[in-house]
Amino acid sequence: MKMKDEDIFDILDGIASEETMRQHNKMLTKSANYQTLFSEYAYTHALLMDTSKERTAFNFTDKLIDYWEVSQEVVVVGKSSKLPIYFLIGMLIVVILIIIAVLPMINQSTIQLDLSEPLRILQNKLFTRFFLIINVLVALFFIDKRILKPYFERRIKV
Repeated sequence: MKMKDEDIFDILDGIASEETMRQHNKMLTKSANYQTLFSEYAYTHALLMDTSKERTAFNFTDKLIDYWEVSQEVVVVGKSSKLPIYFLIGMLIVVILIIIAVLPMINQSTIQLDLSEPLRILQNKLFTRFFLIINVLVALFFIDKRILKPYFERRIKV
């Protein structure tokens, strides 16, 4: 008759049944192979009992769960729209330009509009080049922010 490993471990732990203990004592007296096997298991069991049990750090699971919860939280980053700011700045520039263009046209003695002055300002090449450069810079800025930056960010992640 052969003993199972689980029964031998129960004997070593001291929780074996009386039937298993009787069978164990009988096999110890009859079989040299069983004596060798049991002595090896007993030696291993003694070594395991002598080793100190490792313990986790204080509040390890609590800290781990806290960090896990923090790492799983979805962080919503509100992307503020700068469109109202750009719109207000643009409207301010338009109002200032209208005031600059309209003031010279108003004749104080009679309220008549003279359109020759604004037309002369618009025909000025320096003025036209200035606004052309401003428009190109604004267009490049928006192309950079809306098209190029997202494109290259996706390429970096890949």
